[in-house]
Amino acid sequence: MKESNLYRCISDTQRLRILNLLECGPLCVCHFQEILGEAQVKISKQLASIKQLGLVGAKREGTWMIYHIKTPVPGLLFSNLNYLRESKSSLSAQLHSDLHARTQLLERVSQTLDNCPDKVCDWLHCSC
Repeated sequence: MKESNLYRCISDTQRLRILNLLECGPLCVCHFQEILGEAQVKISKQLASIKQLGLVGAKREGTWMIYHIKTPVPGLLFSNLNYLRESKSSLSAQLHSDLHARTQLLERVSQTLDNCPDKVCDWLHCSC
């Protein structure tokens, strides 16, 4: 992947927040909706853009579309995410808030597994 494509991708705050969340593990579109507070169509467009660059893969399980970071991951991506999370900026606070919301969401989902197909639950185990 060209560095310019990576920077074009992470220059958008919404895509950056999505990649930040995916660094911890796979998520469904509906989970992005809840964490980011955006419409499904907007999130799907952002994910399609990231997927086109080859950073994200997707797997369909019934009506669920589960997204994950593809491997191998450019080291530059994680270096930039780590730098931004460690900076003293409003963006850093937002990235940390998103990760906290992700953890809370997955805890809640794990308590109500009857809403998820088994394969979806297997994919969503948080590694943070």
